[in-house]
Amino acid sequence: MLVEPQRSFRLHVSRVFRVRSLADFMRDGDFVQRHIDFTLGSVLPGRQAHWLRVLYVEATQIVARLGATHMVLHPESSRRHPLPYLGCSSGDKVCFMPSIPKSALLRIVWSPQPPTKQHPMTIHSQRIDVGMIRNYVKYSKHLQKIMLPVFADLQFRLAFRLLPVRSRFWFLEAANPSIRLCVRVGCGTIETEQHLFFDCTLAVQLWEHAHRLMSPFFRLRATWLDIVLLTKLHVRDEWMASAEVVYDVWHTLRAVALHFLWTNRSRCLFDGKQPTPVLPAMQIILTSASAHFRHRLRRCYDLDQRTRQQALLAWMSRNRLFHDFISQKPTVIKVCERKLHPQERLSTVMV
Repeated sequence: MLVEPQRSFRLHVSRVFRVRSLADFMRDGDFVQRHIDFTLGSVLPGRQAHWLRVLYVEATQIVARLGATHMVLHPESSRRHPLPYLGCSSGDKVCFMPSIPKSALLRIVWSPQPPTKQHPMTIHSQRIDVGMIRNYVKYSKHLQKIMLPVFADLQFRLAFRLLPVRSRFWFLEAANPSIRLCVRVGCGTIETEQHLFFDCTLAVQLWEHAHRLMSPFFRLRATWLDIVLLTKLHVRDEWMASAEVVYDVWHTLRAVALHFLWTNRSRCLFDGKQPTPVLPAMQIILTSASAHFRHRLRRCYDLDQRTRQQALLAWMSRNRLFHDFISQKPTVIKVCERKLHPQERLSTVMV
């Protein structure tokens, strides 16, 4: 029950909404729609919702204390679903009083004002519109199915500007003048998302190798916005039939490279490590990306997609760096076929 100092508030609110007893909750119709008063022009938006939530909490406590769970059901049986005595409906779902989500009650009582702040993705560039944001959300759901969650989570935080890059800590600059600078020794540039993941020395070298690796498939190089927004680059005509597989390979390399840049920065900042040289860094990135390629060959792709990805990886092996990588680890992009038992082979032939 409510504490003693709040009982006067409860009595005042119940008088305003003419709620005299628990029986007022048990009439036909919705409690909120019957008791909300739109004539109270001096009341701030959302204040009535706060009052009704307080009454809702106490009514739920009373019902729970009395153990009167049968009060939530209509006593008469009919073909249509009866209106609950203590509850509300949210679309096709009926929520009774002890289980009403506060969000459902709030939507019935009060509609919030549309947001006035700009979308965080538009801070990357003013050219980003609603359509581009929707395309990002739609395509990111596809990537979540073919990649590990840690890579998808970092991509989401980067796109929505949720990563704690050092440029955010301007309020600590008086105590530490170098708090906003890049962790790379001798860089001296403010660490923003674009600088860390695209413009810094290691990032430039990694993206150069990635672009050389994917240049046979794309007409243009990827820009910073293409990396942030998961843009589908223009595929060359000879690879247009395998466009979806090309996109999967590219975005896998892109996501793994972003994750490596972030973890490498964290090791330099918190562990005092030196930045990883570019060639060992590419070895780490290609190893993680190849694990995703093998997973898709085993689990995600059908026969046609597997054939297209193998052809694409074979063409990528013409790149010197990738060729040296698979020469050292020849099984890194291959999947061992499981040998069928004689009984399984016989059943397959019969089918």
